Amino acid sequence: MSALLKPLLKESGMGLNELKRRWSEVAGDSFARATPEKLAGGVLTLKVPGALAPFLQQQTPLLIERLRVAGAKVKSVRIEQRTAALPAKGNVRPLKKPLTPAEEAALAQTLDPVGDPGLRSALMRLGRAVKQG
Repeated sequence: MSALLKPLLKESGMGLNELKRRWSEVAGDSFARATPEKLAGGVLTLKVPGALAPFLQQQTPLLIERLRVAGAKVKSVRIEQRTAALPAKGNVRPLKKPLTPAEEAALAQTLDPVGDPGLRSALMRLGRAVKQG
């Protein structure tokens, strides 16, 4: 079986997963912050932090040469700028109306045995949501 597959694999070159695994070794320090996202039809798509994109765009011939030496069949590189991530929208909806002080105290008293502050806080939020209906 390996005798049949070996010639076929030599023609295909390095795949995207192998490229991701060896990225820092193959690409070098200047491209370390870029991440390979897609390799199709000889075009490698990189996600790059916004400020670094113009610099790396000028360095693409060097990168293509490094990739060819490593065994990847890359004809061109497409650089996509990455912007700052948008703040994640919370998964906790606001209460329709706050609990009364008596309800809040009863809920807190029920959770007194819980020692972990993170778990206690999560259970308080859950309790408020359940009481709210």
